[in-house]
Amino acid sequence: MTRTPLAAIRFEDEEIDALLGAVAAELADAGWRLAGVIQSRGGTNAESDCAAMNLTSLATSEVFCISQNLGRDSEGCRLHLGELGKCAKAIEADLAQAPDLLVLSRFGRGEIEGGGFRDLIAHALAAGIPVLAGVRQDHAEAWADFCGDFGCDLPFEKDAALEWARAEG
Repeated sequence: MTRTPLAAIRFEDEEIDALLGAVAAELADAGWRLAGVIQSRGGTNAESDCAAMNLTSLATSEVFCISQNLGRDSEGCRLHLGELGKCAKAIEADLAQAPDLLVLSRFGRGEIEGGGFRDLIAHALAAGIPVLAGVRQDHAEAWADFCGDFGCDLPFEKDAALEWARAEG
């Protein structure tokens, strides 16, 4: 099997973070050096019904809370762009250490609109570092436009992701 530089695990309601975390854990246990983040949900507080969104670095275990509490009745975007930027800088520093793989919990709206971790993906590819990302079904077309012939879709299976990662690029 020849590995494409980009791979997406498509998901809808499945636990993509648990799957990517399991893939990352198995690769790390095998000695792989990883960069990237796995998303998790924190607790809610009295002022909001929304759970905090956290990104945990695979390289350092640092946790970045990328959501902000806008209050119970807020309808605005809760994404904390400052924390997301801080997280991106940390991942960029991790990429300078030439990891074996960049894992990102999401290729989402931010990346589709030209922001988010899009530059990190490009940086990783330029450095020859393959990228594995979770992609919601409703972002599949944007993912395909972004990666062209350099990407592939993987089934929602740990073994498929591991097989892709271990294949020769």
